[in-house]
Amino acid sequence: MKSKLFAVLLLALVFVAGPASARRLVSIINHSDIAVTASSGKTVTAGWVKQAIMVGAAAKGWTTAEQGDGQLLATVNVRGKHTVMVLIAYTPEKYSLTYQNSIGMNYDPNGGQPLIHPSYNKWVQGLQEAIRTELFKL
Repeated sequence: MKSKLFAVLLLALVFVAGPASARRLVSIINHSDIAVTASSGKTVTAGWVKQAIMVGAAAKGWTTAEQGDGQLLATVNVRGKHTVMVLIAYTPEKYSLTYQNSIGMNYDPNGGQPLIHPSYNKWVQGLQEAIRTELFKL
């Protein structure tokens, strides 16, 4: 009797927990064409923008690697179980942060509207704000 009750409870948990975790996924937010704003009013160079991105990323625990002219790949590993990679394209006038890849974030392509763990958008928003702060110092 106890084993049947346990089996029913386990089965109920599987049916309830599966859809509940799927509902928690959110749409990926990419940050496109964000204007480079420097407080000094000086003409900003691509090199300065790159440096500000790297400093801002490092301040939030992200590492950066060059991916070619005007592109950096920013990667963060959280608690050894979640890894997020964001492509950052930049010019002296603007920059964009675009989802590249992830591990342990329940990524679901969902037919063109990708879904992911809600923390992804929080972490990328924090990265974007750190970059903005560094760019404003120019």
